Amino acid sequence: MKLLRDPLTHFVLAATLIFVAYSVWQNRSDKADSTIFVMTGELERLAALYTSEAGALPSETDMAAMVSDLVRDEALSREARRLGLDRDDTIITRRLAQKMSFVVSDLAEDPEPTRDELLDWHATHTERFTTPATLTFSHIYFSPDLRGENTDADATDALAQLNGSSRTAPSGLGDPFMLQRQFGDVPIREIARQFGGEFANELSELNVSDEWQGPLPSAFGLHLVKLESSTPASVIPFDDIVDQVRKDWLENSRRIANEQAIQDIIARYTVEIEGVE
Repeated sequence: MKLLRDPLTHFVLAATLIFVAYSVWQNRSDKADSTIFVMTGELERLAALYTSEAGALPSETDMAAMVSDLVRDEALSREARRLGLDRDDTIITRRLAQKMSFVVSDLAEDPEPTRDELLDWHATHTERFTTPATLTFSHIYFSPDLRGENTDADATDALAQLNGSSRTAPSGLGDPFMLQRQFGDVPIREIARQFGGEFANELSELNVSDEWQGPLPSAFGLHLVKLESSTPASVIPFDDIVDQVRKDWLENSRRIANEQAIQDIIARYTVEIEGVE
């Protein structure tokens, strides 16, 4: 009994209990670290992935191969982390940051906008709900590669023939062109993409007319054009696109909420840059 009252004995017993408890915890931790659990949900995911790609249910051999690949990847991943290979790796850091941003997005709850909020969004973001200006035109192409220094003169002569009293048919004029000769209701930005910005800008400034006009320069050469119609850009009425406006409003709200959540996470950390006070 005297031994039990000895302070040194108490210290030894306490140390022994702590050591035993730590050993038990360490053994369990080591066991968890050395065990790869393949859950039912993961097996179902693998089977669904196989079915979507192969168009048939996986056989036992197929499942065994997929599980083998899964275990291989997990084992190598754990060993890489154990060796510290995940530290200071830009690709891994970006991937984890991306996954965390997805988590933040999934946790956010979508607010329900009122009609007034949607009307205001539509009115203040008309560029999102505008049909583009379009042009309908025909053109005749003159190739500098084929005509050289005579390109401009040839185009000017052809213009006189087209608009003169004889009204020469356009099919017999110009050079072969890789695109079509007639374009209907084409957005100006698409015309710029195909012919170049200078051509699109000059074409959009012409008046609609039965007469041929030009020549206009493009990325390919010179063109005579007949502008048949010009439809200006117009804002689509709110009631015609309520669902689209709501979708756009929600996407913007999610973007703002996600960014705020990310900034809140960043605010938990102190940033120190070496060499900068």
